[in-house]
Amino acid sequence: MQKDMGKKIFVGAVILAVAAAAIGGLFVAGSPSQERARQFDARRINDLQQLSQAVDQYWTRNARLPEALTDLQNRREYYVPSLLDPRTQEAYEYRVTAGKTYEMCATFETDATAEAAQDKYARPYYVGQGADFWKHGQGRTCFTIEAQNVPGLLP
Repeated sequence: MQKDMGKKIFVGAVILAVAAAAIGGLFVAGSPSQERARQFDARRINDLQQLSQAVDQYWTRNARLPEALTDLQNRREYYVPSLLDPRTQEAYEYRVTAGKTYEMCATFETDATAEAAQDKYARPYYVGQGADFWKHGQGRTCFTIEAQNVPGLLP
């Protein structure tokens, strides 16, 4: 009888440990829906970065900004992954503000600035030069960008 009681206590302890690990994992990593939201935001940032590079190429070749992002689409000299938000399928916002300065906007599901502040060791999902530039809050965020000449690209 004591053997059965010991087995039950052991099994109960194992079940409790597994449940605690699962709950702890969700707490640390976030829920699956939070992770999906982070992945959609990472895709939005990647799209905006690619669009910004295409605008730089357009600027270098034409000495002016495109009137609309659709001017870059379906042309082999520009890489445009998508003009649409991956979740809502709404078009990213783009507007020329002055000279060689323009604005691109998207609506984000997460607050990348707050996440980075909470975990100082977290690697942002957008890396490379200017990663801080692409940090965003939750909701509609606009980035003011100045077109740059692309070295080595012929006009």
